[in-house]
Amino acid sequence: MSSFLKAVSISAIIAVSTAVLPIAAAAQDSDNVTEIHLRDDPAFIEWLEGVRTEGLERGIKVETLDMVLPTIAPVKKIIKRDRNQPEVKQTYARYLKSRVSDWRKGKGKAMMAEHEAALKAAAERFGVQPRFIAAIWGIETNYGTVPLSYSVFDAVATLAYDKRRAKRFRRELFAALEIIDQGHTTPENMKGSWAGAMGQPQFMPENYLKYAVDMDGDNKRDIWNSKADVFGSIANYLKSYGWADDQTWGRKVKLPKGGERSLQGKQADGISPDRWCKAYKSMGVWHDLQDWQALGVRRLDGTDLPSRSLPAALIVGDEGDDEGYLVYRNFCSVMRYNPSFKYALAVGLLSDIIDQK
Repeated sequence: MSSFLKAVSISAIIAVSTAVLPIAAAAQDSDNVTEIHLRDDPAFIEWLEGVRTEGLERGIKVETLDMVLPTIAPVKKIIKRDRNQPEVKQTYARYLKSRVSDWRKGKGKAMMAEHEAALKAAAERFGVQPRFIAAIWGIETNYGTVPLSYSVFDAVATLAYDKRRAKRFRRELFAALEIIDQGHTTPENMKGSWAGAMGQPQFMPENYLKYAVDMDGDNKRDIWNSKADVFGSIANYLKSYGWADDQTWGRKVKLPKGGERSLQGKQADGISPDRWCKAYKSMGVWHDLQDWQALGVRRLDGTDLPSRSLPAALIVGDEGDDEGYLVYRNFCSVMRYNPSFKYALAVGLLSDIIDQK
């Protein structure tokens, strides 16, 4: 590769690539037309040139940068979605009803049966119960049936260019470039969600590099098409964050009258939680399961809590029904997948149902 080609700017490459874009193809999609105009924005072009310079400094091959960067365009609707995420906007009841739907319950049971061998293999290798692997798969992409339509590069570049979470998504952009540079897949296969989460388990690019595994033995970490790789990667992720296969996630419970307020406290007021749970201060106070029993917390049907001694925290959802959720260390592992109480509860509740015979 000559020094001249290494010095070619992004603006020059983009000028060539946009000049040969078929007008008819662009006119078919108004969003596409908007993205083309944004790609021509001088400020964005200058920003991309900075990405290219840093990429070369990081050791990413010039061929990779010149193949990928000219195709990237910021997408305005991604910014809108980033400001209106359902984990923040929806009530617990509405969120859980939509995520733990009748369709997901029925489909989950069918998928558990259909892919029993592959789920069992991942479970045995990484020590994560099959129902939790399947539940995350179901919540993330409806068991692999959700179309992945966004270019991962467009998604992470848009959020890196936006100032709200620029630092984090700039890292994701370079991780995505590394995935191509290392030959794991092709740019065309890099499809994901509006936030850049990739494939059936919805791994961000950084997490793909850390946790994606080859379970089917073909020397590829294919989280888009290989069910074995999807299951193994989900299990490896959870195990890496302290999953304990001798425990469940928690349970929905009945609280004593006024318990929604009186039973809550600060983390420092109770026993020290697992290392992976300490970061989540908003989970509040942790008590032994038997101490929660003494405080009047019961199973949803009014019977006693399990007699086992386990650290547990109380999550109170929508106030007014005297109900809540006692959660254990595995809940925190799921929170590492998505740091939302509502998300982790959805995974736990769905896992309970799809495991029922």
